[in-house]
Amino acid sequence: MKTLVRIAVPVCLSVGVSAALFLGQATARTAAERLANGQRIFASSCSMCHGDRGMGDGPLAPALSKEAGASPARLNDPARLTALGREGVKRIIIEGGGHRHRSNLMPAWGERLTPMMADDVTDFVMSLPSQTLTTPQATLDKYLKAPPGAPEEGKKLFVYYCSGCHGLSGKGDGVYAKTLRARHKVWPRNLTQTAYFETRSDQDLYVVVALGGGHVGKSSMMPAWTVTLSPQQIKDLVSYIRAISKTRSRP
Repeated sequence: MKTLVRIAVPVCLSVGVSAALFLGQATARTAAERLANGQRIFASSCSMCHGDRGMGDGPLAPALSKEAGASPARLNDPARLTALGREGVKRIIIEGGGHRHRSNLMPAWGERLTPMMADDVTDFVMSLPSQTLTTPQATLDKYLKAPPGAPEEGKKLFVYYCSGCHGLSGKGDGVYAKTLRARHKVWPRNLTQTAYFETRSDQDLYVVVALGGGHVGKSSMMPAWTVTLSPQQIKDLVSYIRAISKTRSRP
């Protein structure tokens, strides 16, 4: 039986929806205006779980995964959206996940959104797969300001935060690896693959650890650690990955 997690809806949610309602009153609007309004609604009502780019990496995603065993859907997946179709996506938004044979953690927004607002946010969701993935400037600033990482410190962090999926030796064979394969068709990365990591910069690795796999077009099962770990600690992890992959640092 799925556990229903009660999450307090922030005050900014009602403010954001009210603002979006006001913005949605215009009658003659361009496609760009409708999409922009949909983005505003998404930011105030959906991004807390799904992330600002629909990668399933919002600030509440780790808590949902830990407490209810459910991860927010990755909405920038073109195959998922194609299978649902625009009307299917709209029904889930309006009726909630439980009424559409999905997780009851996805709330029903039908009573909070006008028909125009529902259309706008649906169109924005349908546009997510075509949006360009970018790294927030704040993340890059933290990377540049943090001192070089230490492999020894990274190893300690790796055991606590990463070995469950990637394995104690980093070969993708952690205790949760079989479950990820069976339930989600996800294979944790083998971090000892020299050929793969030779093609990645330290910044690339930092971004994946900090923002999660979904942010870079990979599995959203790889969590974002930027809230849990400091920039220095993330650099320590990157340094440890360099050590076990036998690759040189590439700033």
